Amino acid sequence: MTVDTSFTILRGDSFIHFDLKPSVYNNLKGIKSQFDKDFSYPCAWLKIKTVNRISENRTYLVNLPEMEGTDSVNFFLPHPSGGIVEKRSGILIPVDDRDFVYKGWHAATVPLIKGAEQTFYIRWKAESGIEGPVMHFIAEETIVQHDRIERMVLFALLGMMTIISCFFLILYFALRDRQYICFSLYILSFAGFLFVSEGYLGEFLWKENVFESLLISSIQPFTLSLVTIFFLLFGISYLELRQKLSGWYWSVVVLLGLVGVRIVIMLLGSVFNFQIGGLFEDVVLIVWAFSVAIIPLFLLILPAIFRIRAGFKPAWYFLIANAVLIPLAIITIDSSSFSLTAHTLNNSVLFRILRVSGVYIAAILQILIFSIGIARKMRLDEQEKKIAQKRIFDQLKENEKLKDKVNRELEQKVQERTREISEQKEEIESQRDEIEAQRDMVFAQKKEITDSISYAQRIQTAILPHKTYLDRVFPEYFVLYKPRDIVSGDFYWIKEVDSTIVIVAADCTGHGVPGAFMSMLGITLLNELLGEGRIDKPDEILGQLRTKVKAMLVQEGTIRDQKDGMDMAIAVIDREKRELQFAGAYNPLYLIRDKEQLTGNEPVSGTSVKGASALLFELKGDRQPIGIHWEKTNFTNLVVRLKENDSVYVFSDGFVDQYGGDHRKKFKTRKFKELLLSVQTESMKKQKQLIEETFEMWRGNIEQIDDVCVIGVRV
Repeated sequence: MTVDTSFTILRGDSFIHFDLKPSVYNNLKGIKSQFDKDFSYPCAWLKIKTVNRISENRTYLVNLPEMEGTDSVNFFLPHPSGGIVEKRSGILIPVDDRDFVYKGWHAATVPLIKGAEQTFYIRWKAESGIEGPVMHFIAEETIVQHDRIERMVLFALLGMMTIISCFFLILYFALRDRQYICFSLYILSFAGFLFVSEGYLGEFLWKENVFESLLISSIQPFTLSLVTIFFLLFGISYLELRQKLSGWYWSVVVLLGLVGVRIVIMLLGSVFNFQIGGLFEDVVLIVWAFSVAIIPLFLLILPAIFRIRAGFKPAWYFLIANAVLIPLAIITIDSSSFSLTAHTLNNSVLFRILRVSGVYIAAILQILIFSIGIARKMRLDEQEKKIAQKRIFDQLKENEKLKDKVNRELEQKVQERTREISEQKEEIESQRDEIEAQRDMVFAQKKEITDSISYAQRIQTAILPHKTYLDRVFPEYFVLYKPRDIVSGDFYWIKEVDSTIVIVAADCTGHGVPGAFMSMLGITLLNELLGEGRIDKPDEILGQLRTKVKAMLVQEGTIRDQKDGMDMAIAVIDREKRELQFAGAYNPLYLIRDKEQLTGNEPVSGTSVKGASALLFELKGDRQPIGIHWEKTNFTNLVVRLKENDSVYVFSDGFVDQYGGDHRKKFKTRKFKELLLSVQTESMKKQKQLIEETFEMWRGNIEQIDDVCVIGVRV
């Protein structure tokens, strides 16, 4: 060691401890000076006296390596002219205002004069506390020489890492394999971490801004966390953990979550300028250190060993690459605190560069080994793809052979079946001829029956009231008559005698031909009873009809009697008296009256339903038919005073019993009442159209289940 590369530093006992709050002592109260702000935070003044026994004038660097956070330092050196020169350094000091810029150092140049005794002062303002300061004294030309070679070597290594990263990034966009993008980002984040950890970021980004300084102070653990995240993601993809070792995969995912939480905490601490502090902060730091350094290797090296045992050869490269990085990184980290100090000044520049760049070399070796492993994995994937394609090709050839065999067997079976089919065809053709003959006979019989029923329809239509007669009797009315079959078991009968009109709507037992016979009987009996121009009360008409039906059907009240008969509603309207008489056998009558015409004396025998502008009153019939019944009673005659524009409706049950709608249910009485109320503002002709359209829409594609008859008259 030469005399110009070492220092002898003498410190008095008073410099061992620094009071952080000197103003609390009584002997300092009231003292004012240009440095009065020094008492608001930890601050210390150092007096450095040098006795220079150097061979020539030389400039040295004084570095305070333990400065952190927002610490700052002022160097005060005497000038030969008698003045004081101030030099500054620290995170909050702009780059242009600092005396010496080198990585993250807090240093200033001190010119020492050969054979002279010099005194200079250091003012250190600390962020939290100050102890006995550690100082480095290094010749400036030593730093300059070292820095030139170091930057050339390290930047070349960083450039190599960047080029390799870009190559794999391009490879990802070409092949769309996730492992390439993870590996590319791992290399970039590793290069960024090395760049930051060497302190180069401080030369470019430190400004006079607290937020940026705090951000820079946490950038190193942040970039290390990113390295860990992309290393874990690359390991998952490279070792195929999700497909092959799901338990280890989820363990790595949990670790990724912990590292991510730590990153969020660091970012929030930088943005909002807060620290956790205390024991909890120490625990967090320990957990984080394990999460980014030890645990990732454990979680990926063990699965790599398992994959090797399972025959996955590329896992060897993963294992070797990590084995190369670990010792070189440990050596570099262990020696970094002594680089460029008095301990290494006798070492050659090349040796010091190698110690500093060990982790870079290890990173390059790891990346190259990983690259070889990825290439090996690509080759294995290609081989497996070719094997799979060959297997598929062989399977296709085997399938082709099997297909030929099956075709030959099928052809033989087809020939055999052809003979059988030919024999069966002859038998089927003879049976077909026989069936066609029978079908023709059935069609002939059906046509004969249909023609007969159609003729019966003409007879039934002829005996019903003709439209010309109805147009003369009623100024406004409609008749909706829809037989289920060609002929109907429902019928209507209308007779005018003087100022009185009889309206009958009947539903006979059955439909089709049987119902038509009953309807013919009903019409015949009504013509017989009321044909002489004598109008009895509706209840008497029903009673006489019941007697005649029972007599004609020979219903004597025994168990052997047929239960044939009919349901009927009879309305007798006296236009001069404006009076309505009604009697019903099961079937009711609906009277609809405008709200403006209400008198309060409306019928109460049935239920009323309110519409927008009118009310519907139901006149219920007796619950006994025109025919045999287990409990015979006299029919009830109801009398109602009519008002102008009253509407009267009689009908059979075919409309309300029809199935339809979305749920294939009956139309029901309630819906029928609402329908009648909804069309009250329309003419009777329009009402018939709307009611019929509603019926067809409700029925849809469902078969009509019964005959339908609805008669409406407006008074």
